[in-house]
Amino acid sequence: MNENIEKILAEDGFYVSTTVGASMSPMLRNRKDRVVIRPVNGRLKKYDLPLYRRPDGKYVLHRIIGVRDGYYIIRGDNTYRKEKVPDDWIIGYVAEFYRNEKHFVTTQKKYRAYARVWNWIYPLRVCGVKCRLFLSKVKHAVLKPFRRKKQ
Repeated sequence: MNENIEKILAEDGFYVSTTVGASMSPMLRNRKDRVVIRPVNGRLKKYDLPLYRRPDGKYVLHRIIGVRDGYYIIRGDNTYRKEKVPDDWIIGYVAEFYRNEKHFVTTQKKYRAYARVWNWIYPLRVCGVKCRLFLSKVKHAVLKPFRRKKQ
C-alpha cells in the first residue's frame, strides 16, 4: 500500500488499492481483490475492516472482533493472533471491495452475516490448524525410518 494513504484520504475522501498478503484470506485474496478505503467518522463497529498503521509504519487491514474504550481487538481472517489497536492508529476502513469484478458493500446484510459466521467458527478453524500440524508431525515421525540416508 502507498505511503501517502492518509494524504489521499484527506484530499479525495477515499483510497482504492489492491490487497497484499494472505491475512484476510479467503475473503480478500493476495494481489487479486481491490478495496475502497474511506475515512473514519466516529467509532467503528465489530466486524468492520479498519486500515491501520502500526508504529513501525506498516499498514494492516484486519477485522475488528471487539470494541473497547480507546482501542479495538483486531484479528485477520486467516491469522490466529489478536492485536490491541488504539483508536489513533486507525486511518480508514473498508467501505467496499471488489472480488472478480463483483462489488460488495460492507454494510450489506449478506456481508455482515459472512463476517459473523467467519468469526463464530474461529475455534473450529484453530482446531483444524492444530490437527493438520499434529498429523504432519505424526506422518513425519512414522515415515522417518523409511527415508533414505544421504551419502
